[in-house]
Amino acid sequence: MDFAAHASSFGAAADLYDRIRPRYPREALDWAIPEKSDICDLGAGTGILTRQLADLGHHVIAVEPDDKMRAKIPGDARKGSATGIPLPDGSVDVVTAGQAYHWFYGEPAHTEIARVLRPGGRFVPIWNIRDERVPWVAKSSTLFDGARERDAFDETAVKDFGPLFGPVTLKTFEWSTTHTTASFMELIKSRSYYLVADTEARQRLEHQLHELLDQLDEEFELPYVTYAYTGEKR
Repeated sequence: MDFAAHASSFGAAADLYDRIRPRYPREALDWAIPEKSDICDLGAGTGILTRQLADLGHHVIAVEPDDKMRAKIPGDARKGSATGIPLPDGSVDVVTAGQAYHWFYGEPAHTEIARVLRPGGRFVPIWNIRDERVPWVAKSSTLFDGARERDAFDETAVKDFGPLFGPVTLKTFEWSTTHTTASFMELIKSRSYYLVADTEARQRLEHQLHELLDQLDEEFELPYVTYAYTGEKR
């Protein structure tokens, strides 16, 4: 997989991404960040998680490398990356990464994240993962795999954040969103494997998905499992 091409593909679809991507369940955010905190939302994209955290009363600084994505973020949004966070040492209580940690996991990102955290501060990567225990969802993922290459990272099995952090804790949250065929197709068009695909691959995936979704009701539930991780700076 061309990792850089996938990681940089979202800016062209920033408006669609911001409108169609799912938010995070409130209970997951309350569990991961139980007290009002100073937060760096790293790899913030269009600010989906940033806005949710701000609405919960946290002070949030968003950091995002893509100019088009960052332009959608209200409030304090800064250009930067996981290896160059534009914040002073020990300046935040929490660093979050919503649907983003797989783009920068490992070193030197762990060291840079630890640098900006206060002692005892917390790193919180979080993902909304489609629940493939549901047969049609599993089938849709099989179709997606025909349009992309799997990378080695498993969002459901994060083990550690390196030696600067203590043990990793995971909690999962099950929920769903309501879709139609049209809205589900928009969701797919916001994904990196669609954005980097050529016209033929896009058309093939769209045709296959329409055949699958035609078997569902006009409105249907897309089930998710949210994986929320926490680890404290030593």
